[in-house]
Amino acid sequence: MNIVIESKRENKLLGRTELYVRIKTNAPVTRKEFKTRLAAELGVDEKLIIVDKMKTITGSSDMEAFVKIYQDEEYLNKIEPKYKIERNKVVENGNEGEAESQV
Repeated sequence: MNIVIESKRENKLLGRTELYVRIKTNAPVTRKEFKTRLAAELGVDEKLIIVDKMKTITGSSDMEAFVKIYQDEEYLNKIEPKYKIERNKVVENGNEGEAESQV
């Protein structure tokens, strides 16, 4: 998986950085895999990343994503709807199936 940041915008009013990303890959990538890899590349906490939209480009195995990286959890909890926070929740126990079944 190769991640290419196509555009980056600082949104100081909402306390976040907004990224449009292209994911070059041979097979579709899960939201969790992408989020983990992006956090490692950018050096940010995975809990502060919200993968808003993620889709496969027609006729290709590449993907596009819109990502929001918050400066702290306070901004994230104030601004993002609960369902998006749950969808992007970091599972720490390894009980990934349980968290997905709740969503």
